[in-house]
Amino acid sequence: MVKNEIILVEKIEKRLQQRREEVVFPLSPTHRKELRQLKEKNIGNLRQRLRNIKEIKKKEFIEKYESDIIKKIEKTGECCDMLNKDWEKRIKDINKILFEREILEKKNHVENLRIETDYGKISDLKDINCKRKVSFDKFQRSKEIASEKFIEKFGEHFTAIDKKIDEVTTQYEEAINFGDLEIVKELYYIMKTAENFFEKVTDLKV
Repeated sequence: MVKNEIILVEKIEKRLQQRREEVVFPLSPTHRKELRQLKEKNIGNLRQRLRNIKEIKKKEFIEKYESDIIKKIEKTGECCDMLNKDWEKRIKDINKILFEREILEKKNHVENLRIETDYGKISDLKDINCKRKVSFDKFQRSKEIASEKFIEKFGEHFTAIDKKIDEVTTQYEEAINFGDLEIVKELYYIMKTAENFFEKVTDLKV
């Protein structure tokens, strides 16, 4: 019968916390380096596998709900033209006000007065042309919304598995430091075969 890796990790944690009278097996720097290289390889594989599952599930979620989201948001883009024309008009109005102010100052011979200004085109009475153009891609936005909803709904599952991977990493390092090759061996094979780590996220129904 295959042991549940997650339960086994919890048991290993308790074993690591037990008092040790002496190092089980003194490891040379070379052995420690080799064991850490194995850890990095296997932990890297676990994290990559988790990322792959996450991307697959996210893609499934987007494909399932994209059409519904588009129907709900497609009218959003109808205001783009109005907003852009309004912005152009406001910039023209601002420049007209600045021009009128410039004329007013010239009439009043402000060159003979001391003027304090902030930095910026408005205080310099120069024309401004600040770009602010809105646009809307319903397909791109629907994907973004679906992605946000996916993380909101399922993100905690992936975070929980990532936390378990972190626990294995810590335990593996502690086992190396203790020189406990039995625990190192157990953790190594957990990392090699860790099916139960991914059971929840693999079976997620999106």
